[in-house]
Amino acid sequence: MNDLYVAVVHDVKNQLAELSLRLGERGDAQKEMEIAMSAARRLSEMLLVHRQENDLLGVNQDSVNAADFLTILAAEYRELFPKLLIVVNNENAPSIAFFDDALVRMALANAIHNACRIAHSKVQLSAYEQDGMLVLEVSDDGPGYPENLLASGGTKPLSVSGRGTGLGLYLASKIAGLHRLNDRHGRIELSNADGAVFRMMLP
Repeated sequence: MNDLYVAVVHDVKNQLAELSLRLGERGDAQKEMEIAMSAARRLSEMLLVHRQENDLLGVNQDSVNAADFLTILAAEYRELFPKLLIVVNNENAPSIAFFDDALVRMALANAIHNACRIAHSKVQLSAYEQDGMLVLEVSDDGPGYPENLLASGGTKPLSVSGRGTGLGLYLASKIAGLHRLNDRHGRIELSNADGAVFRMMLP
């Protein structure tokens, strides 16, 4: 992908994001807004893949309030999926964490979007510390991850729902892995427990 193509993809992505915002302001085009946001996210994923394949993908770690981070994401997806109960469990969230806000936000947004599409009624976002790692968790009450996806652990670009590019979990794994502290690096974990459970673990 040359620089011209990258510029065009970036421009179209921004226009789709603007369209989504305007549809949201109308209040009567929920499905159309979801489609526009999903398309914009797919283009963002393409740009990230291009950066990763050309060794241009790096992290800019800064202090982030993990509780506020999840609260903002939950508010965005409550607008997109008003029929779902989207709850945030941040009682055990650290007051300050260090990670790349933009990249992790993109990875978590993909996980939340997938959870919202397949959940029956509820999606939960959680933040807590475990073994010295920050854990950002997205769980739902849907049918869970398919076996092939659990086997890959998200390290291969496999589709979650049979729709879309299937790059979201693959990129989440790459984004997590770029977060390093001494000899530890981030990772994602996928499991099923009364639905799908996505965890991003960051040092």
